[in-house]
Amino acid sequence: MSKKILLFTSVLFLNGCASLPTTPIGFNAKTIETEHLSFYTLEKENIQKGKPIRFYIEGDGNPNPTIPVALKLAQKDEHENIIYLTRACQYIENDLCNNKDLYTTARFHQEIVNEMQELSLYFIKKYQAPHIEFVGYDGGAAFAIVLGSRIPITSQVITIAGTLNTSNQKNLHEETVNPFDHKDLIAHIPQVHYVGGQDTISPRRTAERFVGRLKNPRSAKVKVLPTLSHKGWENVSFTFLKNE
Repeated sequence: MSKKILLFTSVLFLNGCASLPTTPIGFNAKTIETEHLSFYTLEKENIQKGKPIRFYIEGDGNPNPTIPVALKLAQKDEHENIIYLTRACQYIENDLCNNKDLYTTARFHQEIVNEMQELSLYFIKKYQAPHIEFVGYDGGAAFAIVLGSRIPITSQVITIAGTLNTSNQKNLHEETVNPFDHKDLIAHIPQVHYVGGQDTISPRRTAERFVGRLKNPRSAKVKVLPTLSHKGWENVSFTFLKNE
């Protein structure tokens, strides 16, 4: 069943926000309501229809991230068509977002993944995108992998200090979606997984295990930044941010 998606302009959104980040220059902010949830989104101005879209998916928060790393990277990205997606109910206070489980035990719940898929498909249809890429930071990486496995026109998945396996995390809902279970469904999609050599939250060994157990991968790499931990990624100069 197709889910109902409602749009509100950034002006209306300000009436129901929580510590809303300043809208970056060159982006338009909206809140979008899917069937059961609300999402804060940013679209780069003058997105070109009929061209690939690069989606950025934000990391975990409580409910909001202390530093919105995915947002900061999206701002630096020179790609023409950029869309930034928060996780469910980040920066939003309304009746759809009054359950703290959305950003704790249920943050990778099947229903949230389904609604983010609907949200992604909405933008794909809106801009008639022939291909898309997902860039996910922290917990946003889990969504990048699962959505990439579900949406056929995904051409690349990039994870940064990403949650690639939820099986070792405590107190998650029983309907949690584990990106590790989707690894073979995206084996045909080029992937780059950036990890910090000092990261104990999303360690190198998890990314290497994820890539090492892919069946017949088309292209999957783990790139290690030896001095980084789970923090500081907003300051990295990634080559994919440049139009070359």
